[in-house]
Amino acid sequence: MPQPEGSSPHPSSALALLQRRGPLLLGIALAGVLGSFATAGNVPRDAAELARELGEASGVSVEPVDIRWEPSGGAASDLLLGRFVLFLGSDRPGGPRDLYRARVRLSPEGHPLSVGSAHNLTSTPLGDDHALVVNGTHVAYATFAFGQEQSVTVLDVAGEGAQNVTTKLHDRLMAWVTNVQQTGSGAGIARTDITLEAPAQRVGLAMGEQSLDITLADDPRSNDRPRLARLDLGKGELASGAVAGLHAEAGRHLPKRLVFWAVDTVRAVPWIGPAPIAWLEEKTFALRDTLKQTAFKVTSGGDDALATDGPAPIAPSVLDGSQAGADVGHWPPASIRSMWKTPEPGEGEWEAPKQPWVKKIPVPAGAEAAPSAFYRTFVRPDEERPYAKVLLVAMDMRQLDLEMEAGNEDPKPLTGPPGAGRIPRDPAVYTRIAAAFNGGFKTEHGNYGMMLKKRVLLPPVAGAATVVVTKDGRVGMGSWGTNKDVGGIADLESADILSFRQNLDPLLDHDKVNPLGRAQWGFTLPGTSMQTERSGICVNGAGHLMYAWGDDVSATTLGKAMKMAGCIYGMHLDMNPHHTGFIFTNITELKGRNYKSELLSTQMEIDTARYIEYAPKDFFYLTLHDPTPAALDGAKWEPDPGVQPAPAWMPGLWRANTAAGLEVFEIEPARATFRARAGTKEPDAKTGTARAHELDADDAHRVILALNLGTAEPKRTRGLVTDGRVALPMSNGDRMGALVTSEDGQLSIVNAKEIGSVPAHTDVVELPLLLDEGKEIAGHARAVAALGLGPQGKVLVVRSKAPTNTSELAAVLMHAGCTRAVVLDRGTGTPGAMFRAGTPTPPRSRYEDTTLYAMGKPLVPRGFRFESTHPVEPPAPKKK
Repeated sequence: MPQPEGSSPHPSSALALLQRRGPLLLGIALAGVLGSFATAGNVPRDAAELARELGEASGVSVEPVDIRWEPSGGAASDLLLGRFVLFLGSDRPGGPRDLYRARVRLSPEGHPLSVGSAHNLTSTPLGDDHALVVNGTHVAYATFAFGQEQSVTVLDVAGEGAQNVTTKLHDRLMAWVTNVQQTGSGAGIARTDITLEAPAQRVGLAMGEQSLDITLADDPRSNDRPRLARLDLGKGELASGAVAGLHAEAGRHLPKRLVFWAVDTVRAVPWIGPAPIAWLEEKTFALRDTLKQTAFKVTSGGDDALATDGPAPIAPSVLDGSQAGADVGHWPPASIRSMWKTPEPGEGEWEAPKQPWVKKIPVPAGAEAAPSAFYRTFVRPDEERPYAKVLLVAMDMRQLDLEMEAGNEDPKPLTGPPGAGRIPRDPAVYTRIAAAFNGGFKTEHGNYGMMLKKRVLLPPVAGAATVVVTKDGRVGMGSWGTNKDVGGIADLESADILSFRQNLDPLLDHDKVNPLGRAQWGFTLPGTSMQTERSGICVNGAGHLMYAWGDDVSATTLGKAMKMAGCIYGMHLDMNPHHTGFIFTNITELKGRNYKSELLSTQMEIDTARYIEYAPKDFFYLTLHDPTPAALDGAKWEPDPGVQPAPAWMPGLWRANTAAGLEVFEIEPARATFRARAGTKEPDAKTGTARAHELDADDAHRVILALNLGTAEPKRTRGLVTDGRVALPMSNGDRMGALVTSEDGQLSIVNAKEIGSVPAHTDVVELPLLLDEGKEIAGHARAVAALGLGPQGKVLVVRSKAPTNTSELAAVLMHAGCTRAVVLDRGTGTPGAMFRAGTPTPPRSRYEDTTLYAMGKPLVPRGFRFESTHPVEPPAPKKK
């Protein structure tokens, strides 16, 4: 059987406790010894017997090879208190394993006498903890899930040490009790998680005295070298030179309010559970609500009568963006009409935050300043409680990006480590953070799903209200479908979903509050809905997000506030005091706490450093959107000096110069529509078809750019279609492509041989193909310009002052992410000439060369309501 490794006595926290609490603990220990002697028939005899005893203590299946001993505390401690043993266990043979810890009392000869209670240290039912290695007090293991190695975790069983950030005596006492409950030791266990942005197929761990060596290997059929990393055990940091995509995050034991600590501690006792706590909460909040209503009726002057002249107006929907230069952001939102005859001052009127330091988006020189990215107001949506207010924060989803982070306690992931519990430590991120607010419920209150940057912490729950963040920065809200995998959203590829968070059923859908008729909003007794602090998030018809918070509201009241504000979908977030709150922040440097942070309301009972320094539960944060294109080697992007599509404070056209002297011009996705018009010197095919040389009036007033493509040679024509009419037939030559503009102005590049019948109001211009499926197409030796399409539909134009090798143009476009590109050369003329509105060379109505026109498209907010491809069937209506 696996005997405890021989070692010199190691002072443990248990032994120190024994020395301090001598008589009492000695008596308890002696009682345990006598009890064990009374059951000597259960003493494990070999490795298999010890594994069986550990399995019985933990209720899981244990293999002898998965048992590791911690250092001895000395013969007396091992006999009286027991020696800790670590082991891997599964709820079924061959299933995913968790890491457990238990005390085993040992005889002076080192033979096991009895096994105490076991503690599950990981609780990740979807992840298989394996590759367990131990050296002294340091322990490491890897977690395998979804066919890949997801993370590596290092533990120090000697105790939490500096990771326990509690300072006050009562906090340290509570931490001690929690540690005993969770790990079996009052000193707790220090933890460092190493997450892998790019999961591996295999992992190897080698534990030394000072460091842990990590080897990550991918497909064994690949010739790629293994990825290597080293963790300094003393510092808990990855050594310099480690492969990219690995991040080490040290755990922290945070102080907790007494009431929450007591509730969580009691809930964790198996024979008590959450129901008695819910009963007490429900009775307490109901009594408080009754007293508050009574007091209001006594003191109210009777001025709070309901208005009878119709419901509040709903905010307008998003327009199609066809108006010339119009800003269709609908910002700030429209005022909200009060439901009361006598509105309170400021009720329903949006105002910018009063703090002058709230972050604002930088604007190009000479451009008009951007409006505030946040506006706030309040409404009173409860017909029975005129005093009940819901605060609303509108967030401009043109200026802001929504991100999310998991707490260091919740959600409890089914595989791998918990979240960081604080905002990212990257200066490029935290210096752009403008606000943060709470997330959803604890895992035990519904197991609602969360995925964080492609890492699934909890799988999605069918029918649950969901916030989705996409790779291109859009934010969708809707109800998850019946699919259990990540995906199933109409018009959204599964690969484009970056993160999501779920909570409860929808609180608002279109114009209906609580559309599914849910009775239980939060862990309360069935059929009740407490008046307490509640929060939520919703998206309005224009695509902006809103945060809603009330200190004395029901879920229905919160949903009514969302509806009054013009939201079309709403989700209930966390509830109860000390769990909810919204902060504005402006961070210069995290070290030394060089930042400003302030609550939306002084009624919110969270610390202003929450989310920044610590957060036990998940949260959302908002960063100022940076429209600057992705970096190019040796090139610095600057807003193009010509006219920008609305709004001008968010540039959509950018310019840069490479070290090789090439000019790169970029149009950001969804900032322009396109049309092609025939040059007046294009050859006449004698077809009698009328050619479109000029734009219609609406497009002509929105032109921001004209780009010459050249003209075809009479003896070597190249295809041309304008407004759906064929002016010149396609040549069907090898290595030829085509620029295509659809009826709605979208630009694409196709192989010329793919062109068949052309729909009405579509333009097609045949040009030499430069890139196809990311590979360069040889055949056009020299040119002055090329056009490519990059990720999410961005348009890039590379130009040279003189004809240059097309490989140089192709290299720039490939580096920018383009997979298809064409050479701007139809044979003759002045291809590559560019004309910009607002410059000395503005676009003209027609050219001798065939020309690609770009029309400015106003930036629209990036929030939207999504539909599931496999929606959950709504419940049948209740019989009357």
